Amino acid sequence: MKNEQINQIIINKSPSFTETWFEGEVLVKNESHKFWLIHPKHSNPNGEEYACEVRWFFKRVPMKVRAMYPYIIESYLQTLKTE
Repeated sequence: MKNEQINQIIINKSPSFTETWFEGEVLVKNESHKFWLIHPKHSNPNGEEYACEVRWFFKRVPMKVRAMYPYIIESYLQTLKTE
């Protein structure tokens, strides 16, 4: 982008979607690793739902705990099915 000139930056004034953040934790060997599970509440224009996301409170989370990401998402989605 060195030689390119930006002509215009456009930002919508109304939000595209909203998110709900849930707090959770993974307990491994009596050590707690806290996370937020983020669930967007709308779908994109094609009707597909946005994916859930997990963000860890702290940077120092062991890889084996981070690898539980899909299980955390699946656990959350299962709770939605039982409601």
